[in-house]
Amino acid sequence: MARIVLHERNHPYAIKLDNGKEIHVCACGLSKNKPYCDGSHRKTQDEEDGKIYMYDENGNRVKIVSFYL
Repeated sequence: MARIVLHERNHPYAIKLDNGKEIHVCACGLSKNKPYCDGSHRKTQDEEDGKIYMYDENGNRVKIVSFYL
């Protein structure tokens, strides 16, 4: 069964490693390289607060109307 998972962050988590390097972990849910960030969050920067969106397989934004919120 498919379900919608809401991601409320439009930028990655930066994790500093003991060796001084930094990795970025996806928090928007759009990365094609999960768990790592691939920059896909950039397309979420102009989303309106309080609105719910999904992105189709071509990366096109679709506004979702929730009957539960």
